[in-house]
Amino acid sequence: MKKVRTSKVVLWVVSVALVAILSVSLAFMGVSLNRTKNLYKTDFSSLSGLADKTVLFIGDGMGENHIKTTETYYGEKAFMRSLGADGYVTTFSNRVGGPTDSAAAGSALATGQKYNNGEIARHGGKDVKSIAEYAKAKGLGVGIVTTDNIYGATPASFSSHANNRNDTEDIIKGQINDVVDLYLGAGRDDYLKYKTQFENKGFAFATSFSDILGSVSGDKLIAAFSSLSPSDGTADNPTLEMCTEFALEFMESRFPNGYFLMIEGAHIDKKSHANEIVPMTSYLKSFDNSIKIAYDKLQNADSAIIVTADHETGGLKYNEGETKDDINNGLYTTTSHTETDVRYFIFVKKLSADEVKAVVPEKIDNTDVNRIARSLLAA
Repeated sequence: MKKVRTSKVVLWVVSVALVAILSVSLAFMGVSLNRTKNLYKTDFSSLSGLADKTVLFIGDGMGENHIKTTETYYGEKAFMRSLGADGYVTTFSNRVGGPTDSAAAGSALATGQKYNNGEIARHGGKDVKSIAEYAKAKGLGVGIVTTDNIYGATPASFSSHANNRNDTEDIIKGQINDVVDLYLGAGRDDYLKYKTQFENKGFAFATSFSDILGSVSGDKLIAAFSSLSPSDGTADNPTLEMCTEFALEFMESRFPNGYFLMIEGAHIDKKSHANEIVPMTSYLKSFDNSIKIAYDKLQNADSAIIVTADHETGGLKYNEGETKDDINNGLYTTTSHTETDVRYFIFVKKLSADEVKAVVPEKIDNTDVNRIARSLLAA
């Protein structure tokens, strides 16, 4: 009798556990379906072909409060706010119950599809075509600029394909192709190992900013620096502003009929992971300055500038009315990514802000950013 009673108890416990697991699974499935049911619904076709020169700025880890704290610290409004249309972007990946990483978010921005965390423009073993590949197929130029290593998750998502963001060798080998014409970023020592392979594919190869000023021949260049600085740039450690100005001049001279350029400010994220708020504001200010450089240079072109972030990092708090003295590391609430929506700002030369707003909803998904950029390029 005791054995039978014990068996029934065990069966009851197992049944309860299975029901609990099933309930949780269905709940997660419900969340997932709810998050994805409206994806790919918005029609951006009215933007088709309006900007043969489109620049996408990605502030890695840049939440709205990162922008606000930087504005307070420097005592001036961020230039990106003046672009025109603006709103919010959801950043979730295929992961349920946690935030995206830069690989999945970068890949969503690059290809318009959702990914598992860690994936680089490849899902289920299949490469997914990026906006860079679409642009190149149209005969447009393609450029990648970052303060990170060029093989970092975000630039890799626009220029290569890999099972995982840590597959550095696969990423770099994928970047030695006929898609991207210009690479500017960090990672000098890693890329020196592949110097010959890049040169065999027609790239000029440089490791110093002084080497590329006025001396680059041909239409393909990779400049891998030791690092990038938020201010007081040098030949070995240029600023994002220096790289942005050079990249625009390079693309304008080589591809006057059109190009796609992705520019990433990666250290907003890196300094937020470390909860170092003042250095974060320095990198974000450099990022914002670079946006203005692009805006000023593209005023006479059929151009578009899109500014967004891949995700928020640090759970940064901001209380209205704070002063510069109130900006401190304690405003961070975590060292990780969060699921907080990020901002977008869009300028289209041929459209007013209201005309852009009539097409682009106030809240979009990161996959929509890709669809908007592709429509503008008609790629």
